Amino acid sequence: MKGPEVISKEQLISMIHFLEKRDEASKKENLELKKLIKELQETHNQKVKSQADLLASIDRLTKQVAVLTGDNKKLQQQIDELLKQI
Repeated sequence: MKGPEVISKEQLISMIHFLEKRDEASKKENLELKKLIKELQETHNQKVKSQADLLASIDRLTKQVAVLTGDNKKLQQQIDELLKQI
């Protein structure tokens, strides 16, 4: 039976450096992903706000159209009454 393989000091140092670099790369990638997530959340929040603003504008304009339609009907009735008087 063969005994456990012995790792040299240089190999061990090389492995540690490799793991440190990989850890740094992983941390950098995690920071980039967090930044991207934050940007996506901000974009989503802006879109939600824009959508709410648009819905409020549509509601306000719908009410204005209803008021104007009522005013137009009243004016049309007044015109009809004046035409009858002529």
